[in-house]
Amino acid sequence: MFITTTISKPRADQIESVETYMASFLPRLKELSGVEAVYHYLRPEQHEDVTIIVWDDQAALSMYRESALFREAVIYEKEQQIPSVREGFPLVYPLS
Repeated sequence: MFITTTISKPRADQIESVETYMASFLPRLKELSGVEAVYHYLRPEQHEDVTIIVWDDQAALSMYRESALFREAVIYEKEQQIPSVREGFPLVYPLS
């Protein structure tokens, strides 16, 4: 298994728009092959929007990163000028 995090820093005036976008984006992401789980939450004090995705393996992540859905997310971030950091790591201790 493989885990990715995306941490975005929208401005306060962007949060409602970002959450509306995520409400349409995340269900489509969850339907992709190789996605085990998706978690999304806000950290208002830090002005952060966080998404954690559990993938079957790194190959599933690679397929997503080559998809139109990923390109859509990157374009949205650029158009809205929302800085984001993406990281991915092998899951060392999976709970099952």
